Amino acid sequence: MELEIQTPRWALPLLKPSRYKGAHGGRGSGKSHFFAEALVEDCLADKELRAVCIREIQKSIKFSSKQLIEDKINALGLADYFEVQRDLIKRRGGNGLILFQGMQDHTADSIKSLEGFRRAWIEEAQSISAKSLRLLRPTMRADGAEIWATWNPSDKHDPIDDFLRGAFAPKNSIVVEVNIDQNPFAPQTLLDEFRDDKERAAMLQAAGDENAYAMFEHVWYGAYLEFSDALVFAGHYIIDEFEPQADWVDVYYGADWGFAKDPTTLNKLWIKDNILYIEY
Repeated sequence: MELEIQTPRWALPLLKPSRYKGAHGGRGSGKSHFFAEALVEDCLADKELRAVCIREIQKSIKFSSKQLIEDKINALGLADYFEVQRDLIKRRGGNGLILFQGMQDHTADSIKSLEGFRRAWIEEAQSISAKSLRLLRPTMRADGAEIWATWNPSDKHDPIDDFLRGAFAPKNSIVVEVNIDQNPFAPQTLLDEFRDDKERAAMLQAAGDENAYAMFEHVWYGAYLEFSDALVFAGHYIIDEFEPQADWVDVYYGADWGFAKDPTTLNKLWIKDNILYIEY
């Protein structure tokens, strides 16, 4: 069947085959919508294609891109070609499917279950760990396998940024930057929010808030979160893997209740030798 999908100009380079594809930028850019449509299109064209949508941590299917992919299937009039189940989406007439998984649920042995898959879409890739990337990359070994990543940058040292945007980024990769002002399908409500935030940030900066505009650029333009006043532990922390040891006895649990746009967070912390370890 003929399938008509409106592709924004920024995404045209991503239509070419490539081992790695990535899109980074701020909120409202349409990154996830493009990759959801691309995944549906690939699964329609190849009824045997197996794909997995990955996050670093996924405690529930509701936090995955499953609903977005379902919406794309329905919007494109393809409901007859897919069987939507509670935890996965199957391709009718073939063995193709789309799974939704968290990388922290995988070990070096369990990740082997994804061998033979030819699409892996890493969502919220700014949170993916170096360990998870090391596990995933050699697992996606089938001919024509592609690894996709979408993320809102946080730190230039995040593993996905270091891998796809660093000095030694793989040659067989296509990575684009996109923001809301390049999204022709952005709804008016979101555009109004963007413009209001921009005006507010400019006024706060004029009033002496040095970080107001930097935060605006982080949220909407995907700029790295590098301004020191916004980070309590700026210059005094590293992001790395660790395992609590048997002699660690000082464990703490904390909560920070969010207001306005701030999230509510729950934390599990350890203190050993005057070092604070944040486990969750």
